Amino acid sequence: MRLRWNRRVLGILAVSTLVIAAGIMVVVQLNNNYGVLGLVAQLQSFRVTVDNQSDFELSILETGVVTGASAEASVDEVGKILKSGKTVKIKPRLSLSGEGGVYLKYSDPREPDVPKTIGVCSYTETLSGYSKVIITNDKVTVKEKCS
Repeated sequence: MRLRWNRRVLGILAVSTLVIAAGIMVVVQLNNNYGVLGLVAQLQSFRVTVDNQSDFELSILETGVVTGASAEASVDEVGKILKSGKTVKIKPRLSLSGEGGVYLKYSDPREPDVPKTIGVCSYTETLSGYSKVIITNDKVTVKEKCS
């Protein structure tokens, strides 16, 4: 009777150790690739962070969805001013049926009447995940994790 109890305890300890080790390996792998919080962020409603590293105040005009010609476009007017050196997080109110991409439209004082449009999520079916946009005087960098 005592021997059977010891085997059960050893079996439970062995399985518990394997489960904990597997969990640690998964967390380490996720942390190396995305960060645990990055994985969770990919599952949330789409949002975009705009980091203005230019010398100018930017006008964030709108976000929108680009789809096939037969689908109705979804647009969210943002209307925010982003000062030089500041960052803003935008949670666009967009809808999507099927697949598409998300764009951001902004302007700066160098050409206020010529808004610039950049793709912030090249492909999405669910409008989830996030993108980070860094705008400098000379270029725009987009890092996207959207789905």
